[in-house]
Amino acid sequence: ADPGAELTTADRAAADRGWAYGHVIVDEAQELSPMAWRMVMRRVPAKSLTVVGDIAQTGSAAGARSWGEMLDPYLRGRWRMEHLRVNYRTPVEIMDVAADVLRAFDPGQEPPESVRSGESAPRAVRVPAGRLVEGLAELVAEERAAIGEGRVGVVTSDALRERVARSFPAADLDAPVAVLTVTQAKGLEFDAVVVVDPAGILEQSPMGGRDLYVAVTRATRRLTVAYEGELPAVLSRLADGSPA
Repeated sequence: ADPGAELTTADRAAADRGWAYGHVIVDEAQELSPMAWRMVMRRVPAKSLTVVGDIAQTGSAAGARSWGEMLDPYLRGRWRMEHLRVNYRTPVEIMDVAADVLRAFDPGQEPPESVRSGESAPRAVRVPAGRLVEGLAELVAEERAAIGEGRVGVVTSDALRERVARSFPAADLDAPVAVLTVTQAKGLEFDAVVVVDPAGILEQSPMGGRDLYVAVTRATRRLTVAYEGELPAVLSRLADGSPA
């Protein structure tokens, strides 16, 4: 009977500081800070939650380093963890590269086991110094030709994001090519991924190793790493300019 505007549940909750939920699902939960967890728990009096996340992919300096660190202050002895050990998305050849990165920066984490092989081996391509952004057009065109109707994700360091985006002005999540930083790419997947400036990704934050792990695990079919100078040692499995 209320003639006012229709509001979504989220709108109504945002307008009511006392709003409470019976159950809450938190995705990408590894990124929540202690303050964010405090806010979530205030809205769930029954402390009934489904929490989904991967500590190996924590990019925020305030994010989770362990689930106990985040959950024990509210749920000590009342939560349980289920490990998802099987990886259906990422081919084993790409996951081997990702496992090298994870082993170097977070050896306590165990990568999931891939259950399928890919159509081609991942590769690293060295671009002449000062031509990294300019050389991307050819690489992206190769990936588009290889995957047909699929989508290409160009995942770049924060420092190069604007320059790379100018090279692909029509790129967005609905287009055949999307240009994103690691933070923007988190939780997404693409048929082919071109990772740009891996050294810059490693150096851009204290969580750079985990950021690179995220970047190389966005591909479901093909992975190319474009770089200039020296390839980071954690990617030494990839041969320069040719398949690994």
